[in-house]
Amino acid sequence: MSQTQPDPHRRFQVALDQARADWATADPARAAALAGCHLTPDGIVAPFFGRPHLVTHPAGQVTFQPTGKPAHPSIVIVLLHYLLTADGVAPADRWLAFRELPDGMFYAQAFAGHAESELAHKFSADVAGFRRAGAALGGEALDLADASFRFQALPRLAIATLLWAGDEEFPGQARILFDAHAGHYLPTEDLAGLGDWLAHRLCR
Repeated sequence: MSQTQPDPHRRFQVALDQARADWATADPARAAALAGCHLTPDGIVAPFFGRPHLVTHPAGQVTFQPTGKPAHPSIVIVLLHYLLTADGVAPADRWLAFRELPDGMFYAQAFAGHAESELAHKFSADVAGFRRAGAALGGEALDLADASFRFQALPRLAIATLLWAGDEEFPGQARILFDAHAGHYLPTEDLAGLGDWLAHRLCR
């Protein structure tokens, strides 16, 4: 007898509804202060990779501020979870691999197979292209690997992407690293989604 698999779209909607319900009972002024965001009469301005988004309270509606266009639901969930999770701890300014994050081993294989392998497949023979993509997305070049960038994903959460070029002997590799205090700002499942989003944008 086969088991019915959970509908991923349904799971996503449940997560979004729960985030909005939790946000409705939160203190927006406190959340903004802990997350390093700006509270305005219209809501909280929360930058996502440098792009300002407006988060309303209590409804939890999220729009891209310059245009007023509704944000993608995945960005809505990340921003709401960020505001709900942020505890004000200063960034650690040191990096952790995904598997080193809280419960990171649970998602590590899938994360490596999606985000990191996507970057390696796209750029291991095109380091110059990786540098162009990182700069175009607003990354700050780092002196790590053959090429690397630091991205300010959220006001108090940074991500780094590292690339090693492949050759005749060894395949290219890519790694996505997170500030060591990332768990103070997002659940690990959301950090995986953040890394997937960044890898997809760089490859696109």
